[in-house]
Amino acid sequence: MFTIEKRGFFCRRNRLVAQVALTEQDFRDIAARLGQPILRARKIGIVAARKAAERETVVTRWNGQETSNTAEPGDWVVTNLSADKEVLRDKDGNTNTYVIRASKFPTLYEPLTDSTAFGALFKARGQVEAIYLSGGFDIQSPWGQKQTSRAGYLLLNAGEVYGNHKDTFEATYEVIEP
Repeated sequence: MFTIEKRGFFCRRNRLVAQVALTEQDFRDIAARLGQPILRARKIGIVAARKAAERETVVTRWNGQETSNTAEPGDWVVTNLSADKEVLRDKDGNTNTYVIRASKFPTLYEPLTDSTAFGALFKARGQVEAIYLSGGFDIQSPWGQKQTSRAGYLLLNAGEVYGNHKDTFEATYEVIEP
């Protein structure tokens, strides 16, 4: 179940609100309700990733807290880099870091030969589907935590639906089909 709220002075910005994790069908229903095409995109940014040695909580930040997740031993702690391998940092200097489960990581990323202080470098496999939300989102993530952003994209990736802040999406993805 989800709602789309109209925001802004002229109520032109769409904000997605969902108290439960969204499904692939929800994703398609949201696009239809907004009357927007589903974008196809590929990640052009590189990631630095390291395996968690012990249980750790990772807070994903981009100009505020976007979400948090707990990495279990063997899960991957991932830091977004630009296509030029520069660490993405928000206005406060926070890195854009998140968790990917050990079972999903090899299907989403393939190794490169370099590494950084944040871990070995990887490039993304495949493509995602995306919907732009001018008013952002306040949703329940697939990992069970609240995820929020003032403007961003809703992504469908490997069967999971989650949000991505507008700035990080635009710095790390390339739209290949409008």
